[in-house]
Amino acid sequence: MKKRNKNSSLKWYDNAHFVTNLIIVIISIFIIASQSLANGELSFALFSSVINHNSIYILVLLYFILLKFSFGKKIFNYMNVILVFIYLITTTTSLFTIVQSFSLYTVLTFIINFVFLIYMSHTLFRDSRIWREFSFSKSPFNELTNDWYFSAIVILTIFLLLVNLISTVVFSGVVVSILDSMYYILLGRYIFLYREYLDKKKLDSNNAGNFDEVREKVQEVLDKTDIDDKIVNGVKNIHDKIDNFVSTNEIDKKIDSVKEKVIDVSSNINDKVVEKIGNKENAEDKTSKKVHKNNKKEEE
Repeated sequence: MKKRNKNSSLKWYDNAHFVTNLIIVIISIFIIASQSLANGELSFALFSSVINHNSIYILVLLYFILLKFSFGKKIFNYMNVILVFIYLITTTTSLFTIVQSFSLYTVLTFIINFVFLIYMSHTLFRDSRIWREFSFSKSPFNELTNDWYFSAIVILTIFLLLVNLISTVVFSGVVVSILDSMYYILLGRYIFLYREYLDKKKLDSNNAGNFDEVREKVQEVLDKTDIDDKIVNGVKNIHDKIDNFVSTNEIDKKIDSVKEKVIDVSSNINDKVVEKIGNKENAEDKTSKKVHKNNKKEEE
């Protein structure tokens, strides 16, 4: 009874069970809405995009449905590996999409997927063998707080929603964009609550990784390799080779001779044009004088 009162006092966004149920509902509505959108008069590219999007959502939907059963809770760590792997593929695919068609939408989608990949791997792998075997405790991304990750997802999702609303001209597309944004925020909230649970239980919470160490190591590598000097020397060598090529093949003299030929040709053309114009004017003057003389004779 006390447990029920405790759960009832929680706000809906702090209740993990309510959040997971809401994610299942949102994904189900999204799949139905996007499928009806794909069956409309749309291009093949958008149709394939919707289908690929739905395949990811179906797998995530199975993940959250299995969490509701005891079997899913027993294989929770294995399902987390599959979920992270799904977002690894999604992030890689969105990166290739940027190369194919660079836009604000594709960039924001990649950044959101990348943040989810880091957030998931550094949260869902905690309290598992993978965390210890792959030394995730030394990762510099542990320096980013739980609030930072969730706030970043919310802000990026809002920007992505605005981009979608601006570019979408169909009402069904607006609905799908809103549902997509709700899914991102709820999934981020689910990871936030699980990480908060791990922090309270102090499970793999002693992490030593930070960005300062990475920056110092990178600087050490740069200092040892003298990369700045190599770049300067490389540019200088290229410049010297260009100068040698120009001097060896007498490029300057050839350019000057070409310029002289062009000037001579243009001057000859100009003289001929002037000559023709002068001849034409003389002929017209003679013709006009002859006509005037004939007219004068007729008058007499």
